[in-house]
Amino acid sequence: MDIDSQYLHDLYNSQQPKTYNDVSALFESNYLKIFKLIPLLKQTAHHSVIRHENLADLHLMVDQRFAHTGIFTLTHILEGGMHKPDIKFKVYFDAQLLEVLSVCNETTLNSNHPYLAQCNDMNIQWELNLFIERWLDYCLDKYTPGQPLLAKSNSPSQGKSWQML
Repeated sequence: MDIDSQYLHDLYNSQQPKTYNDVSALFESNYLKIFKLIPLLKQTAHHSVIRHENLADLHLMVDQRFAHTGIFTLTHILEGGMHKPDIKFKVYFDAQLLEVLSVCNETTLNSNHPYLAQCNDMNIQWELNLFIERWLDYCLDKYTPGQPLLAKSNSPSQGKSWQML
């Protein structure tokens, strides 16, 4: 094993494995953040968008919707129709949890990682949900709606309100 591989191996193995409590706390935190970004998510049954003057529009796709759960995708649609980062997540409205299902249709962020076989399910869940946590922080900073989801105004000067597609 060369020195770079040894360093990567040691770094990866030095981290403590994540526990259910660690991952669950992240699920709860992300639930609160998604509701700051999309206050009426529980009532949302249609695709919606925040149109922004200076940034890519932020799209919310409704994949499945039930009384106590929903599966959504939060993404930007870039030129050529490319969806990035295309985060699919499940919201448990009754338990107040948000769980990431995939990012760009991948169930791990780095499927080519040389030590992925040593990564347990809790670590993989941690990695996916840490990614959405950081991305939600970015979205809250850039796209926090001034009005509730499904606002009727299409005024480009608002730039930060959800509209139904």
